[in-house]
Amino acid sequence: MYDLLIMSLLSTRDMSGYKLALVLGSTVVPRRKISNGVLYPVLSRLEKHGYIESIDADTRNAKIFHITPAGHDYLIELLNEPVAQDANRDNAYHFKFRSFSYLENEQRMEILSNYRNEILTDRNVYAELTKHYHDETKDHPDRADFYYWGIKTIQLKDNIAQTKLAWIEDCLTELKENDK
Repeated sequence: MYDLLIMSLLSTRDMSGYKLALVLGSTVVPRRKISNGVLYPVLSRLEKHGYIESIDADTRNAKIFHITPAGHDYLIELLNEPVAQDANRDNAYHFKFRSFSYLENEQRMEILSNYRNEILTDRNVYAELTKHYHDETKDHPDRADFYYWGIKTIQLKDNIAQTKLAWIEDCLTELKENDK
């Protein structure tokens, strides 16, 4: 996932490792610190493959990283790869969305449709969990407060999912109108 995030950011402008860490940290999860032990090995690998190059900056021995033409091609590859179904799924999609300017409308619509399908699957899971918690409340009335707050938490996640779906539908509508 870090390849996509870094390449996406560097496609917009050159950045130092320090600046990349700050932007990644505030974008992936607000107030999350991306450690140098995570960032610099990725930068080193990307540079070794020729996707980015570093330029010595004038201050404090800092390096400024710049995406190469091969890096732009690699970014397009990353944008077209399926998104892993893990805890970083939404972050990966968000960075794909930020890089939509590099893709044709058809590719954008496919990525948005894939995301919509995953959100719809999430909503099905939330519905099953809610039913399960209601059943458990009946079977274990002494734990009703526990299940009540479990249901409330699921409702929050479902409300967020509904907001994501509305956003996706707005984006798809705009893309379809732009294709006319």
